[in-house]
Amino acid sequence: DRRYVSFMYSYPNFIPLPATAVERIAGALEPVDYDRLYGAWWNRVVMSGAKKAVHQSVRRYIEALNDTGTD
Repeated sequence: DRRYVSFMYSYPNFIPLPATAVERIAGALEPVDYDRLYGAWWNRVVMSGAKKAVHQSVRRYIEALNDTGTD
């Protein structure tokens, strides 16, 4: 699913980045204009709409870490 991206400290060990690091990444990317995003793995390219995918992912990721999502 390339509608979302992930933020991991260690993929092999399934260790997520802390919310503060994800917020810092989002802040650094905010002024950048981009549409495509290349992932760390083969065939993991967000071909278009990457900025929207990152924005949605940051919100979803932080909600998950803080357990603020609605069930």
